[in-house]
Amino acid sequence: MGNRHRRSSRHRTGRSPGGRPVLGVALLTDERDLAALREDGSLTHRDYAAYLAACERDMRSMRASGEVVAEAFDLGEYLDFCQDAGLDAGGAVSRARYAALVCEEGDPLPYRGEPIEDFIAVLARRERLRRLSSRIEGRLALVPTGRVKAAQEHTAGVLLWLLSREGPGLHVLTCLVEAGRGDPLEVSAEVEVRPSKTLLRGEAPLVLAQMLVLARAVRARGSLIMRFRTRRTDPATGLPIEIVRGWSIRDGELRSLSGAETRAAFCADARTGDPLALDPSAEYADAPSFREGLDERLVPDERPHPPVPDPVPEPSSDLRPAPPVREVGRASRGGGRPAPRSPG
Repeated sequence: MGNRHRRSSRHRTGRSPGGRPVLGVALLTDERDLAALREDGSLTHRDYAAYLAACERDMRSMRASGEVVAEAFDLGEYLDFCQDAGLDAGGAVSRARYAALVCEEGDPLPYRGEPIEDFIAVLARRERLRRLSSRIEGRLALVPTGRVKAAQEHTAGVLLWLLSREGPGLHVLTCLVEAGRGDPLEVSAEVEVRPSKTLLRGEAPLVLAQMLVLARAVRARGSLIMRFRTRRTDPATGLPIEIVRGWSIRDGELRSLSGAETRAAFCADARTGDPLALDPSAEYADAPSFREGLDERLVPDERPHPPVPDPVPEPSSDLRPAPPVREVGRASRGGGRPAPRSPG
């Protein structure tokens, strides 16, 4: 991060409870944005790797003067900001004012000296979730309020029922919704269920719930996959065995899939249909059916479990593989294998 960029992204956003100044940074999370800024001469780094290396050096140096926090530098948002304020988008002062704004009004991520690649991955994932949430909100704004409210109530019932039915442990849910207007929306979320409480890991579970609300409200199609890590270990790999269940979404309705259907979808290439190797640490189980009107006053173990329907052949494209469950201690880092199709 050269001197020009340091002046454009470093800002005192206040003081921490310990009295140290809080220094805000706006970081580019997309190398295409860096290329755009290089074209107009705003930044001179030869490539994105060099940009990140310079950022890391400066941010570690800044930690000697105070606490460092960062927000994503959104090029489109920045250009709108400059136009509204009558500023030169290529000027260092403009970038400084933008960095101040996003760090003061946003929810910046604390930087504690970790490798920049890990830090930028978390920042980029959070930015993608925010953009995805904004897209969903935009679509829901076009739907009658009553239908959205009904979809919200239905989705809350579905998620509570699924998590309570599976019981304590780490659950990874992946949802894909084809709601028109561009690429399908997709997100993976981790939820840890404990006997006394449920822990949502980051913002992803809330975005996933939004996505299910959208699917219900606009009668979209898609899929929902749920992976549950057991305490059993696969003898061949030494990895924890995961129970995988799947549902297709048709006209906003969840339809449970059999273990065989889910396995067929996971073990075939989504584009070519060619078979893929089986995951020895995964067990594909029949998914339960959600039945509205379930008596929520009963504790989970007392609730009647609806019978699993007979398998109905479905095209494998209805279901997309979910990323593998990561270690609980690394869950907040947002890593893992990317899902087959990424939401814009």
